[in-house]
Amino acid sequence: TCLLGCAVDGHPTPNITWLYSGKPLSLQHQLLAAGRILQILNVSDFTDGEFSCLAQNEAGSLTQVMSLAIQEYRWSVDKLTACSASCGHRGLQLPQLRCLLDGAEVNTSYCRETPKPPLQPIACNRRDCPSRWMVTSWSPCTRSCGGGVQTRRVTCQRLTAKGSSVPVSNEACAQLSKRPVDTQNCNRQPCVEWTASSWGQCNGPCIGPRLAVQHRQIFCQTKDGTSVSSDQCSSLPRPLSTQNCWTDVCGVHWRVSLWTVCTATCGNYGFQSRRVDCVHIRTNKPVMEHHCSWRPRPANWQRCNITPCENGTLLRGGEAERCRSRKEGRVVSQKCSTGPC
Repeated sequence: TCLLGCAVDGHPTPNITWLYSGKPLSLQHQLLAAGRILQILNVSDFTDGEFSCLAQNEAGSLTQVMSLAIQEYRWSVDKLTACSASCGHRGLQLPQLRCLLDGAEVNTSYCRETPKPPLQPIACNRRDCPSRWMVTSWSPCTRSCGGGVQTRRVTCQRLTAKGSSVPVSNEACAQLSKRPVDTQNCNRQPCVEWTASSWGQCNGPCIGPRLAVQHRQIFCQTKDGTSVSSDQCSSLPRPLSTQNCWTDVCGVHWRVSLWTVCTATCGNYGFQSRRVDCVHIRTNKPVMEHHCSWRPRPANWQRCNITPCENGTLLRGGEAERCRSRKEGRVVSQKCSTGPC
């Protein structure tokens, strides 16, 4: 539908008459707002034309003229994309949709309510292709290092309009392009390997009974013995540079003597000691203490007899403690004897 308004006013209220091309309306229509608005139904059924409204009252008359132009957005498929192939059997062109208004292209959003026409790909360039070289993938290298060779197959073929590949003579391709190589060198990096020196003596730090650690040096070098950076051997499993080993040197243990007599029979200052040595199990001779460090070293002294002293008790002390006793109301004191620490 279409709404046309008659923008006139007067007093007394004028009578309004609508005309189409200067003649009374014969179109399907409705008058709204006391004739001031003309509603035309089914606009698409009529061509463009001139409408006018005649307003009349006792003071006179006034005519207002307007034109109705019917414009429709429509899809156009008059353009095609570039062909997907220059020859052979797979060339296709796709129609391009355009939204037009009176022959002029506008934004496609104006045509979104208009059904799109069906689009069918169009075959193009369906003809035999010129002869060309065809190559396969390279074969695996004959060597993993030190320089190997890999090959591939090179043939001259022509792709037909039916989609089949037909072998032709090499001369047909040689006239158009140089023949690709069918061999090439590969894995030219030098061959390397990990090498290790002899194991060192099994007299490293003891980590258990008769168990120690020995070391060796690890090198990366070429097959001819030239040392290179360790990075060049990083992809190879690296040998161990340390290992556990059995040695009589580590056949040791802590030997402890008996505790000495406590330096006091009571009080807070009594202690006792004992001798702690790292000795060889077989010879029972002392060795350096670090050989026994794999096991906690036993304590060589401890406090003892830590009980309160009663009146009249005399103490043996290591720090010349003053011992006291009450006798007949008189305080007597004496130095206690000192023993070895």
